[in-house]
Amino acid sequence: MWDMNEQKYYGDDKDAHYGAVDSPWTGSLDNLRTLMSRIDEHIYKGTTREGHEERDPVPEKARVSIRYRAYWEGEEAAFESAKLREFETGGDMVLKGLEAAVRTMRPYEQADFVISNELLFGELGSPPHIKPKADALFQVEVIDYSPIPDNEIPKEERDKFYVVFPQAKDLYKEGKIWVKRLRYPNAVTAFQKAIKSLKNCQMANVEEERQQTDLLILLSLGLMICYNSKKKPKWSCNVMKDIRRLSGNNPPWRTLFQEGRALAELGEYERARKAYMEAQKKQPDNEYIKDELISISKRMKNLEKARQELWERSMTRSNIADD
Repeated sequence: MWDMNEQKYYGDDKDAHYGAVDSPWTGSLDNLRTLMSRIDEHIYKGTTREGHEERDPVPEKARVSIRYRAYWEGEEAAFESAKLREFETGGDMVLKGLEAAVRTMRPYEQADFVISNELLFGELGSPPHIKPKADALFQVEVIDYSPIPDNEIPKEERDKFYVVFPQAKDLYKEGKIWVKRLRYPNAVTAFQKAIKSLKNCQMANVEEERQQTDLLILLSLGLMICYNSKKKPKWSCNVMKDIRRLSGNNPPWRTLFQEGRALAELGEYERARKAYMEAQKKQPDNEYIKDELISISKRMKNLEKARQELWERSMTRSNIADD
């Protein structure tokens, strides 16, 4: 991988002055090219963060969301930057060189590119702001993309199940990737977006309703995992209410396990134990459930012991006062 410090070169996403980051390279772009991989005669690339391997690079026809900065050779200040830029590939909406660079990338990927003037502003440039034959260094991050079908779906069909369901499945896969990377806010956004679209879609038959319910439960499980990981047990318990409704009060064991975690965090040990025991009925040999049951039993014993000691101290004080 291209050896660059991600924080140094991409800055803090919370920085309001997104473009106010000095160029990572103020030397010769020819020298920088020798450290990069050659894409073609006009573009050289250095990857600073790998993208999602499960996703293909940006296709020829897609709606893309990116962040980027662009620097002229030898200059520290960015001549162009955008914290969020959305465009359609194949539509001549951005510089040819930038689009060609983006087409080599996957979602979540960050990379640096040296792009020749032929794909930017040409040999003449645009004096005085753009020098003749000006090559440039671009720092690019692909946030995400969605393919544009060859036959655009009519507006009246876009909320139909056959359209919404594949999109929701892709969002579920994306959310799982974010969870693995411990990027829980990103995962929550993906899961919630999928849930919203699924709940509002139009279904044609019982089979579609079944598939909708199954995926809604998986998405809700994803939310519970995120909320428990971020120490928001009440939110997790609220999601569990939806799961019980969707499942006819017969939730999968994984959701019961997450419910147990949330209730334990809230100090509701008896309810947590019941959730774990319900999960164990469905998965009797699961070691994780056994460990949590042992842990919750110890907590309950310690709590009962503390209550007993408190009661005994209270009674002792009362007897002393009576004397």
